[in-house]
Amino acid sequence: MKKITWLVLSALLALSVTLGSCGGNGAKTAEETTQKEVQAVDQFETLISYIENSGDLINNKIVPTMIEPDEVHENMAYYHIIDIRKESDFNKGHIEGAKNLKTSELINHFENNIDPASFPKIVMVCYSGQSAGFSTAILRMLGYDNVYDMKWGMSAWDESFAKEKWLKNVSNKYADQLETEASPKGTVTGYPQVMTTKTDGYAILRERAMQLLNDGFIKYTVKADELFTNGENYYIINYWPEAMYNAGHIPGAIQYQPKKSLGRATFLSTLPTDKTVVPYCFTGQHSSFVTAYLNLIGYDAKSLVYGANSFMNGLMIERDAKKYHAFSKKKIKGYEFVKNEEAVDTEEAVVEVEGGC
Repeated sequence: MKKITWLVLSALLALSVTLGSCGGNGAKTAEETTQKEVQAVDQFETLISYIENSGDLINNKIVPTMIEPDEVHENMAYYHIIDIRKESDFNKGHIEGAKNLKTSELINHFENNIDPASFPKIVMVCYSGQSAGFSTAILRMLGYDNVYDMKWGMSAWDESFAKEKWLKNVSNKYADQLETEASPKGTVTGYPQVMTTKTDGYAILRERAMQLLNDGFIKYTVKADELFTNGENYYIINYWPEAMYNAGHIPGAIQYQPKKSLGRATFLSTLPTDKTVVPYCFTGQHSSFVTAYLNLIGYDAKSLVYGANSFMNGLMIERDAKKYHAFSKKKIKGYEFVKNEEAVDTEEAVVEVEGGC
């Protein structure tokens, strides 16, 4: 009886070994092991911990890292200037010495074509300061802490640029539809999911950054007409000091204190993960930094292009043009620029909203 039992057990053991070797349950490949490792990592936790430990750019008094056109003009020979406008617009006029790149080329440029630390400052330039702000935020979070966004973009360099961008997009259209009643912040919820092929903080961040820069800024923008018409479809963040919020804001907008309110230690967990979040500031430049950050960590976020200047510019000038960062012709410097003799007309967009931001 014992002999029969032993024979049965031996047969079963042999069968299990055979099935294990032929049925796909053997040793895992490196790829399968990596996939399991990726699935086991809480990528949001890993990513945001990395960002927090690297300076927490958005919840920091240094943001937005802007540079005045005057300083750029005085240091053109020393600063590395990157112009991310369309090639055709770059050829029609640009700052002397500027290099024209697509946003999808930025990371490769920083990693392989230049020594970023060798420049006193690296200046990102676009049409209005908004898409450059988006790119600057991403590059800063990747560790390039000498990158700056030129305030107002090429619109501040000369009126020939401003008339097609800032001067064309300022408006007082909705100044009489502002709301003074405060709206409460959302209830505390979970954080969004982040899914990449990586497991460590920097690698996750870099993969997310590549995706955003490949997409281009236009994907992450919304206009005032949409917010005033369909505001209930969005979680609108008024990114102003509270006193200015109380004086009048987009209906339904919720006040978040600039530079300190969108971290895990403050109110990040009050943002919805199932609704588009729209931060807006005065000019669209600061909110482009915030929008880059929120999308990097997994939120669906869009920046209001041209900020409050797009719907209450006249009221901003009337109240306090400097305090509200209202754009006007006074911001235009009238600096010299250079043209390329053979302008290449291409439809390949870099980052633009009806001609660029």
